[in-house]
Amino acid sequence: METFKLPLLYTPSEVASCNGSICRRYSASWAYYVPKDIEVLFTKEKSVFYIWGDKEVEFHRCNLCGCITHYITTPKCDKEITAINMHMAEYDILDNIPVRKIDGAIY
Repeated sequence: METFKLPLLYTPSEVASCNGSICRRYSASWAYYVPKDIEVLFTKEKSVFYIWGDKEVEFHRCNLCGCITHYITTPKCDKEITAINMHMAEYDILDNIPVRKIDGAIY
């Protein structure tokens, strides 16, 4: 199981919902962070990851329950991002965060 540690506990101002092929299948709502501002902690086992397409993003899942927990960008990407799947949060937290739609689909 994974937990995420932020220097200050705060709710993100928005989450992103992407319709790109992999994000749509994961049905994730992403909250974006600068990697130095967040720490991923593992309580039992480290996550396992999958790299899709352009190999710029590692999608991590819990090796115990199989849920997609976060992604990190790889050195191939021009931005350093850690994105947390906010669908892992409690409903009362997620229900109060605006959702920004991202059109990442390739038609």
